[in-house]
Amino acid sequence: MIDFVSTTIPVTKVKVPGKVIISGEHAVVYGAPALACAIKKYAFASVTRSEVVGVHLLVAEFGIDQHFIPSQLIHISQQIQFSHQQYLRGLCPLSDVVSSPKAFFSAALGASGLVDILPNDHGLSIELTMDLVAGGGMGSSAALVAAMLAACFKHIGQPLSDAELIVKTTQSEHWQHGRSSGLDPYVCVMGGLQQYQNGQSAVDKSLLLRQLPQCFLISTGKPESSTGQCVEFVKQQNNPQTLWQQFSTVQEDLLMALMLNQHRNLLGAIRSNHQLLCLIAVVPGQVSEFIADVEAFNGAAKICGAGSVSGVAGGLVLAMDADQKALANLCLNYGYGMQEMNPDLAGVNYGGEH
Repeated sequence: MIDFVSTTIPVTKVKVPGKVIISGEHAVVYGAPALACAIKKYAFASVTRSEVVGVHLLVAEFGIDQHFIPSQLIHISQQIQFSHQQYLRGLCPLSDVVSSPKAFFSAALGASGLVDILPNDHGLSIELTMDLVAGGGMGSSAALVAAMLAACFKHIGQPLSDAELIVKTTQSEHWQHGRSSGLDPYVCVMGGLQQYQNGQSAVDKSLLLRQLPQCFLISTGKPESSTGQCVEFVKQQNNPQTLWQQFSTVQEDLLMALMLNQHRNLLGAIRSNHQLLCLIAVVPGQVSEFIADVEAFNGAAKICGAGSVSGVAGGLVLAMDADQKALANLCLNYGYGMQEMNPDLAGVNYGGEH
């Protein structure tokens, strides 16, 4: 009898959902509540043992294929954290904080504490993939970092709690957004429909998902402005607190309409949220025209990311209760992509497959 020795390499796989914001984008940065839902579009991380000490990172989406020794990861993270502090002091623009996706992901590893517990006799090989749209309002950066860190710590036998994973992921979100509200990491890790406010008080509203009418996600194209640039643009407006209170009121109206199953009021809240986003000038003109066309056949729509302050693309748009055939034809006319929104209730998933 021939003995066959298994050559299977142990692998740790994690998937983390993206998210869409139902209401409260931008306002959440100023203390207003936001309602966001995890969706069945994912970031995937696969981690295996490498015979070379350090970390090999492969992210084909961003052209990353590089090996890092532990001291490099720490150095890159320290550079970015220093630049971020300089930005907070008003000494450099936000665009100077993170120079590239390679710097972003390697810094996230270096700042996570992973280097301190890496084995001395071997390293890790990390591959990140996703079916999310990068820069499109789906929380792709938070989902990718959360998947990467969850898989790495799990692989070396020190898995992170949800709370720890949220904190470590939020740290890297600050580098991109200036001062992240923390919404993306929270919703991506926890899953479901979440009401989020002030970085800590979150309420799971997943039971209300059955009250949502059919929703569609419309891809209007990658915005020319980054999330950080949009956040900075709105910050410079010095809007009064009363404006953010209007966002809060819309949030309250939307939740009440969901709880009481008041269909017309729900659509009204979505339309009001859109008008407020237009007021802070983050909805490109062409996207606003598209939303007006959706409203013309009794639907409601709004951007559900940072939007854009330049160009014609605005990232992701949420369309609600629109005639599916009419909406599909409208998207065809504008050259937009369209897919049904399917909520994810699980959040971070260990052993997650594509």
